[in-house]
Amino acid sequence: MGEEALVPKRRRTCVKTGCRTCKIRKVKCDEGRPACRRCVSTGRVCDGYGVWGGGGNYYGSRQPKTVSKNDKSFSPRPHTSMAVLVGTSKERLYFEWFTCRTAKKLPGAFVLRFWDTLLFQACVTEPAVLHAVLTLSAIHKSDGSRASATAPDEQEQFMLQHYTRAIRDLQPHFSVKARASVRIALIACFVFTCLEFLRGRFETAKAHLQNGLRVLKESQMPCSGEDSVLVLKPSDDPIDDWIAEAFSRLHVHVELFKQTYVHTSFIIRPPLSESPVSSFVSLNQAWQNLESLFHQIFHLTERLRQQRSLSPTHPNLALLAHQQYIQASLSHRQSIYKASEARLQANQDPRGLSCRLLYVYHTMAGIMAGTCLRPADDECFYDAYLKGFLSILHQSIEMWKSGSSTSLQERPPGGASMHMSKSLADIGWIAPLYYTAIKCRVLRIRLHAIRLIESASHREGMWDSRIASCVARKVLCIEEGELCQGAAADLEDDQVELGSPPRLSDCEVSSLPEENRVCELRVVLDDGVVDSVLVEYRHGWSAAEWKQIHVALGNNR
Repeated sequence: MGEEALVPKRRRTCVKTGCRTCKIRKVKCDEGRPACRRCVSTGRVCDGYGVWGGGGNYYGSRQPKTVSKNDKSFSPRPHTSMAVLVGTSKERLYFEWFTCRTAKKLPGAFVLRFWDTLLFQACVTEPAVLHAVLTLSAIHKSDGSRASATAPDEQEQFMLQHYTRAIRDLQPHFSVKARASVRIALIACFVFTCLEFLRGRFETAKAHLQNGLRVLKESQMPCSGEDSVLVLKPSDDPIDDWIAEAFSRLHVHVELFKQTYVHTSFIIRPPLSESPVSSFVSLNQAWQNLESLFHQIFHLTERLRQQRSLSPTHPNLALLAHQQYIQASLSHRQSIYKASEARLQANQDPRGLSCRLLYVYHTMAGIMAGTCLRPADDECFYDAYLKGFLSILHQSIEMWKSGSSTSLQERPPGGASMHMSKSLADIGWIAPLYYTAIKCRVLRIRLHAIRLIESASHREGMWDSRIASCVARKVLCIEEGELCQGAAADLEDDQVELGSPPRLSDCEVSSLPEENRVCELRVVLDDGVVDSVLVEYRHGWSAAEWKQIHVALGNNR
């Protein structure tokens, strides 16, 4: 017995590399490609190396299964032991929050494969991505009440610690131009962008997004010739497509926010469809089709800006043809959607939120396409789209009423400025309601839109409900002047229920004079916006100068 006690026990080496299957089994992996030989020789399915690719099982006469990008049978998340990913109890707590709450809530109505597949795969093999995810989880779990606090609490310390570790672990990938390192950098960059939007550090978030788009562009082979144009091309690996789709979605957020003023745009050109579709098989496909048309609208708007910078003339024939193509595509898309409506409604959430969001954004795209070539500074052009604005409002009211949605009807707990755990990293209803409140000059419609935004307190990507509602109210007062103090107050004193939409017969075309209308509006979102936001605007009449005001982010009512 004494001699046996002298024999030291062999310590089992922790497995840090290799395929996911060997990691879970805690055995040494030979790291063979595309599938490790240890798995193949024992008849197991090799789960591969995360974003590094690989995996499968070519043993015997197994037939490989062909999986399309939209195939719902594809395993959404790797079956990974939590102990493989995280060590401390606190890390396990935040990773569990990410798995059960963040990864389900942040993606919104149209879930990207980036969220439900790629991000979990990357967490298994890449420490930088795992630390970025833990940082995002900590921010999402917070209640938003520490915006003005000085000393970081325990939760914020955890967030900062893992944010620093994520950045540190990314450094080796910056010096390597390998395809896998570029993927890791892009995945982490996307997570950084989302978490900075949630923190309200808008300038930093936009810098992350621009860096990601630049890396995407530089990684293209061959690279497109224009500096500010990213042409998305179908990849031979779905991982690259999922990453590009994620950045494309965030870019739509930023461009929609900047639609109220003339600006230089980074253009994304989606890949051309190989064959026209006759129906949409999923809500995601329906959204991606609409998203490509938004990119077309942004591109057309940029082309018009470039033409007018050289010569302030009417749009040339090429621009008019481009506009007609977009409008025809929107009309064709609507007919495809109607043919697919029964299937899409059967697959959406019980509250019907997804289909209503599709309808709202389709309507907004129609207004944007119809007005993007309007005469310079002509804001009366929007008056012809009264029915479209009213439709956006009606659909938004139905979303507000449906199922007592907590994310749309609950205010944050006492002391908190924002419902972090109810915020999104994807599109929601703030953007179209804000667009309606700014561009529709029918007082009853725009006021109702503002009140809907005020009914919740959360973020949707870079869209902050508090900032959007306060800015929209200030623009309303600037345009309406003294009328705002009377008519708007009367409408609110009537206690018109948010769930009671105005009828078309109640909404006359606006008689607001052209010289009163704000032609361009720029909201300057810096890092850490707390009490006020800088707004720059100008009226549409000739030689109107830009003015600056600070809009308080308090209770405007």
